[in-house]
Amino acid sequence: MTKNTSLCPGQFRISRIQLINWGTFHGYFSIPVARKGFLITGGSGSGKSTLLDAMSAVLVPQSHVKFNAASQQDLGRHNGRNLVSYVRGAWRQRENAQTGEIAPEYLREGATNSVVALTYDNGAGKQHTLIAIFRLNGGENSVSQIKKLYGLVPGDEDIDKLSPLLTRSLDTRKIKAMYKGPGASFTPTYTTFANRFRKRLGIKNVEGQLLLHRTQSAKSLSSLDQLFRDYMLDRPATFEKTDEAVEQFEDLRQAYLRVEDVKAQIDTLAPLPQLHSQRTGAEADKAQAEAMTEALPAVRSRLVAEELDVRIRALSAQLAEAQSQAASLEADVAHLDDAERLAAVAVSQLSSGELDTLRAKIETAEKEFEHRTKEFQRLSAAAGQWTDHYELSPHGFAQLQANAKIRIADFEADFEDLINQQQEAGVAARDAATACSTLDSELRSFSSRRTNIDKTLVELRSQLARDTGYAESELPFAGELIDISPHQSEWEPVIQKLLHNFAATLLVPEAAREAINQWVNSRNVGTRLEYRTIPEFAPAPAAARSPRQLIHKLEFQDHAMASWVRHHISRRFNYECVDSVAELEKVTKNPAITRDGLESRPKDKDGSTRFIKDDRTRFSGTAWYRVGSTNTAKIELLRSQLTEAKATARATAKRVQDFNRKIDILRSQRDKAQQVLDTSFQDIDTASAEARKRDLQEQYDSLASSPEAQALAAAHAQAKQKLNAARTKLNEAQKHLGNVEGELDRSTTRRRGIGPVPDIADKDIETAVVEALHKGKRSLTIDDIDARRDEVQASLQATSRTAARRIEEANDKIVSVLHAYLSEWPAEAADLEPQASFAGEGIEKLKFLRADRLADFRARFLELLNGQTVRNLSHLATDLRRARSDIEMRMNYINKSLERSPFNGERTLRIDVKDARGQVVQEFQRDLDAATSHSLAEVTEDDPAAAIARYHALDKILSRLGSSQPEDIRWRNVVLDTRRHVSFVCRECYPDGTTANTYQDSASLSGGQAQKLVFFCLAAALRFRLAEPDQDVPTYGSIILDEAFDRADPTFTRTAMSVFASFGFHMILATPFKLIQTLSPYVDGTIVVSYDEPTIDGRPQARTGYKLIDASTTHDPQQPDPKDADDADS
Repeated sequence: MTKNTSLCPGQFRISRIQLINWGTFHGYFSIPVARKGFLITGGSGSGKSTLLDAMSAVLVPQSHVKFNAASQQDLGRHNGRNLVSYVRGAWRQRENAQTGEIAPEYLREGATNSVVALTYDNGAGKQHTLIAIFRLNGGENSVSQIKKLYGLVPGDEDIDKLSPLLTRSLDTRKIKAMYKGPGASFTPTYTTFANRFRKRLGIKNVEGQLLLHRTQSAKSLSSLDQLFRDYMLDRPATFEKTDEAVEQFEDLRQAYLRVEDVKAQIDTLAPLPQLHSQRTGAEADKAQAEAMTEALPAVRSRLVAEELDVRIRALSAQLAEAQSQAASLEADVAHLDDAERLAAVAVSQLSSGELDTLRAKIETAEKEFEHRTKEFQRLSAAAGQWTDHYELSPHGFAQLQANAKIRIADFEADFEDLINQQQEAGVAARDAATACSTLDSELRSFSSRRTNIDKTLVELRSQLARDTGYAESELPFAGELIDISPHQSEWEPVIQKLLHNFAATLLVPEAAREAINQWVNSRNVGTRLEYRTIPEFAPAPAAARSPRQLIHKLEFQDHAMASWVRHHISRRFNYECVDSVAELEKVTKNPAITRDGLESRPKDKDGSTRFIKDDRTRFSGTAWYRVGSTNTAKIELLRSQLTEAKATARATAKRVQDFNRKIDILRSQRDKAQQVLDTSFQDIDTASAEARKRDLQEQYDSLASSPEAQALAAAHAQAKQKLNAARTKLNEAQKHLGNVEGELDRSTTRRRGIGPVPDIADKDIETAVVEALHKGKRSLTIDDIDARRDEVQASLQATSRTAARRIEEANDKIVSVLHAYLSEWPAEAADLEPQASFAGEGIEKLKFLRADRLADFRARFLELLNGQTVRNLSHLATDLRRARSDIEMRMNYINKSLERSPFNGERTLRIDVKDARGQVVQEFQRDLDAATSHSLAEVTEDDPAAAIARYHALDKILSRLGSSQPEDIRWRNVVLDTRRHVSFVCRECYPDGTTANTYQDSASLSGGQAQKLVFFCLAAALRFRLAEPDQDVPTYGSIILDEAFDRADPTFTRTAMSVFASFGFHMILATPFKLIQTLSPYVDGTIVVSYDEPTIDGRPQARTGYKLIDASTTHDPQQPDPKDADDADS
């Protein structure tokens, strides 16, 4: 092979390839490369691609190199070759007899080195050797473990002298010392190495490197879009601008998050002022009610005293008037008494006393008649209790007395029977009254709190909380944190029974342990108290293995200790709830229970199985329920039970009253019967008494029938009438006087009992009590003031209880707010605690956040929002809109290159740019335009909605642009890579510019047509990448093609080679034997690569070698003898 240095002087072309231990090229190889062109041929699997991959290992960044790319494209499989397989010399796959794994077999085990060197010559006296050294120590078999050293040395240097320096290690110092001449450099970093050799060899940028590597497998490049997008066009600046925008947006995001964080703090603390106000109002109401309750007795005494003072004054005046009137009437009676006596004397003197005697007898007879009439009426009333009528005669009276004797005889038996019934009814009435009292007490107790836990325990907790300084909400009973799911109500009786004792367990924070223990130990708590100290971080609940387990039927409150309760129940009450005894028998590993309460336990070690059924009376009904976060249901139940108990009490009381009435009637009948027996007929004989009175009156009338006697009698009757009238008036006046005197004495005594009226210091409270007493009444009298006092007192007590409940609710909510705040922002715990007493501090914190922190963070947010991020996105939007015109401008250079060579006859190619933005890209650009459409208009504090809207518009875009999720990365590449926003149409044009054929892509063409189209475009792209616009020949000229033109006909192959030659490229071709003659005019050096598996030292080995041939005289080349190839290797 002759060395032709006159071809394209000034252009760097590969002149020699050197290998040490590369793949199956075992040992040292030096392969001269002809300057006109170089052809590598050989049979399938001989090692052609191995040689090309050695050059790629030097010329291509490791992150982009694809070994054996052309063959892998045909096979459609993942590339199995890597740098380790070449350094180690992998040559076959063997199955491990022990493990069954298939693993590569290496030529070089233990520590080994591979060295590749490429010498470039520009034909004008300048040479550069690029060296790549790779080392693996013993036991290292991964790419990441390979130690690398890259060198750039002036001149044509032999690398065989490096072998002694690589025996033990990669001795960088000695290697650098060996090549210490001017211009020599070594580095372990490929980027530094590439920057140096690109500058020396005239490769403009890394994209040129990548295009050269892609050209190596150009036969698989079937897409014009892929060629121009990935290898002709530079990576657009949209990525860098986006990275900058995303980075700067992080500051804006943090500012926004700080604003949102402050707003979240404000929102969390926002309820505090109202809750504090509610608590303050409730405390004021409670204090007012308590003060009014305390002042009520004094106010009542003052009002009574004032009323009594007024009444005493009025009664004193009435007494004086009554005394005067009585004295006057006494004088009138005395005067009229004298007049009546004189008139009586006159009548007496006229009849010599006979009329007086008859008058006296008549009066006696009248009195006797009246007496017998009253006795008859009394006896009739007595007899009326057992008979409606009896005959007023001796015979009838005798029958009446006989009946009375019967009544008395029957009394004892009837009385004893009624007494027994009355006593039974009395017992029932007392029981009913006791039940009412108990239920009423329980109802008042439960109405004053929200828990189902027993009153004794609740009061004990209240005292404990007050004495130790903890809020009651921090000391919950376990049952207060549990609710039974509404759709599991049929299981409630069983669950309440199971959890009854645990529900009354007091839960104490671990931090309060010492204080609670001291408090409990120092006093008699008066009941059974069980409490547990709960750690701050409870263990996770045990996983429920069965959907029937008890924990699935429960719900838990949002409380710091609820997690522990859930864990405890899942561990200690892991019952399975089953519907039948048959299902109960099937559960063997866990406790189980039926709806009717039959429990089973896992079998004991002795083989026995325990069953329990607890139907004790004290567990009947729902009044004893303890589980539940509220007692609303229990209150409703107690109300219903109290209503029923009151109805029962009224009924039993009425029965007692009925029996008492019957007993009274029976006693009255006995007493009346006795009255009948104690009475004689003469005592009730009104007929004989009436006849005597009538006879005496007739005698009197006969004697007094004379005119004079009648006149005197009339005068006497008139005088007597006046006297009787005066006496009646006097009696009434004296009665009135007595009444006034009695009322005055009672009022005076009552007033004296009150004593001095106490003075009330708070006049507003006094006024409020007075108004309350008068409320709803037109006037308040001394007679109804006590009833009104009781009503007001009851109302005030109810108000006080309601206020206390409101205070407790407000405190609980305050604690909940502070707990939620400190849970989310624990750093604030230095100034706040989750206690109701810290409400003021919480409100001050809220004021500070609203007044200062929010304003500061919002100002910073607006500053950044109006800053560089939006401007960066505006520039990005501009770049995206201008991308197509920029690409069209670049394609002009490609088209100028294509015009230099005919494609088909006289026709040439032209590349046009077509819009290929899909819906995703268009939608992104619309969002981007919307987010930046008013980028120059600053958002101010006066329009927070606009600021937030702009931020979210930016966040929607930049969060996805900055995402590391695979789907977002793919989306980012789609919307930012402007190379993919266009497609390329290739037109085959006549010299006059008219179009003969249009190729949207090469995929629809035959293999040969596709290669022809791609190679023309590829040549133009290479020219664009490697040559300046005014250069005739690129400074760098070596182009490597693997399996080149394997599908094209000889005519096209010659045409394509002519294209590359016209562009001044140095072609290094790996191709099958069949194209040697066709390609021989374009090369002046050919090697045939061979592969053999000789047995060396009793072991099969693999060896690859080569042989130089004269391709111009070879018609049907065969693979050379491996021995000849080995001779050539030396």
